[in-house]
Amino acid sequence: MPATASWPVPELHLAAGAMRLHLAPAMGGAIAGWWQGGVALLRPPAPDAATVRDLASFPLIPFSNRIAQGRFSFAGETYILPRDPRDPRHAMHGNALYAAWQVAAATHDTARLALRYQPGEAGIPYFPFAYEAAQTYCLTATALHIGLALRNADTRPFPAGFGHHLYFPRHSGAVLRFNAREYWQNGPDGLPAAIATDLCDAYARGARIGTQAVDNCFSGWDGTAEITYPAERLTLRLTATPPLRHAVLFVPEGRDYFAFEPVSHSTGAINRAPAEMRVLAPNETMHAQIVLSVEAR
Repeated sequence: MPATASWPVPELHLAAGAMRLHLAPAMGGAIAGWWQGGVALLRPPAPDAATVRDLASFPLIPFSNRIAQGRFSFAGETYILPRDPRDPRHAMHGNALYAAWQVAAATHDTARLALRYQPGEAGIPYFPFAYEAAQTYCLTATALHIGLALRNADTRPFPAGFGHHLYFPRHSGAVLRFNAREYWQNGPDGLPAAIATDLCDAYARGARIGTQAVDNCFSGWDGTAEITYPAERLTLRLTATPPLRHAVLFVPEGRDYFAFEPVSHSTGAINRAPAEMRVLAPNETMHAQIVLSVEAR
């Protein structure tokens, strides 16, 4: 059965049939774990999990992945963001994962989490524009539905993006299949440097999650992916709506998990490819849906 978290943060538990979803609203509005019976469908929390980045998935709001040197320009102004403690070269993953989210509504199988951010809030890395965000979770006997919403609560437009940092178990023989047009090879600074397609061809056919490290952003993603676990006799099917048409694949060396992250823009896009960002006018909202369905093999 799902384990109880060891950290002193209250969890919100949802259930539907054999499905169990544990959320950590006060810890970044993150998913602490998702199980079908005793089978972990997302990375389960480690006994020594201490931060939101040790959990099963967390929201990427109001941008995904790295911003080079924590600096970007927009509408004639240059903005400086705090750099990430794990990669102090760059800002990373937005700031919503460091906030305490409010439980706006909840039933036995659904929950809506809400966040209101104002620049300069204590305990949350700085972002120069005010926003409101929401995550909705709906659990059924066969699937997990995740909704994302980001609204500009500022008086100025700003470039925005979002996604979810989904961690999956890295069981022996796991096969990942998805279609994308191209991917970015990273330079030594961890930022996109060149476009290639060889990995796209491999994953379109279906490739085992092996020992080779991968950390790349794929563009032109069709919004679907399939993860097959032969030993567990199940397949996870992921679908995502626009604007989630990029995906980050992160396979770290020596770990028992990997990440597949549906996102709205490529790494570093705010400086390198600003047209990929959604410029939200005041009071404008962007939305997306992610569905993870489980099929027995």
